[in-house]
Amino acid sequence: MIEMTPAARERLDNYLQRMRSELRGARSVLADDVEQSVREHIEIELELAEGPVGATEVIGVLDRLGPPERWLADEERPAWRQWMDRISTAPDDWRLAYLAFGLFLASLLLFQLIGPMLIIPAMVASRAYVQLARDRNEPLGARAWLVYPSIALVLAFAVGMLLIGPPLGAIAFVMQNGFDRMFDVPQNTIGQLRFTIGMGGVVFGSWWIIAAGFCAAFLRPIRFIFAPLLDAVHRKHFAVLAGIGALVAAGAATLIIYRH
Repeated sequence: MIEMTPAARERLDNYLQRMRSELRGARSVLADDVEQSVREHIEIELELAEGPVGATEVIGVLDRLGPPERWLADEERPAWRQWMDRISTAPDDWRLAYLAFGLFLASLLLFQLIGPMLIIPAMVASRAYVQLARDRNEPLGARAWLVYPSIALVLAFAVGMLLIGPPLGAIAFVMQNGFDRMFDVPQNTIGQLRFTIGMGGVVFGSWWIIAAGFCAAFLRPIRFIFAPLLDAVHRKHFAVLAGIGALVAAGAATLIIYRH
């Protein structure tokens, strides 16, 4: 057995400890067999070394053997590590797409912890990949399944907040300050219910008209941010939203005016 310096022995022990940790519970590989192979390999590589073998020589042999994780079969690796390995070894054209999808999955799995902070980086990575493919005039193909989810999730949240966020805030403000003090609310139950529904309809419908105008005015940056999902959206679609808002507001105003 070759003689090692304390630093070299520590390096080897750390490597073997990490290896045993990786192989814990593995079915296809025995940690004892791997450790024996590692030690035999080091003996063969450094058998001609003069004096105690230093840490530098041991590190060189271990680097050639590869990281401790390499001894674990691919099918027995944790799912997250398989994803990381796939990202690191995938072709350049796929790495950013894999990274975007990995961040998207992490945002869902860790939603209660840091999920909301991961979905934006996932969306940015996805959008960057879409732009990269466009600059190269390449179709996304199967990679669309990796980059679309995060863009779609952020888009759905943005649409929801745009359509119902401000109206709900306005209604909550009015309710906190009391309908009776701000408006002439009927005293009977049916009248109050009709007034409440009508007021909600007026607020929502009016806001949809405003939101449609805002989105139509800033259509180009909106389409750029959420490309390619909004590539087919045009100003006429926001005109439809404004029309719906006008109908809702008009119908709701009728409920408020009608008091009999």
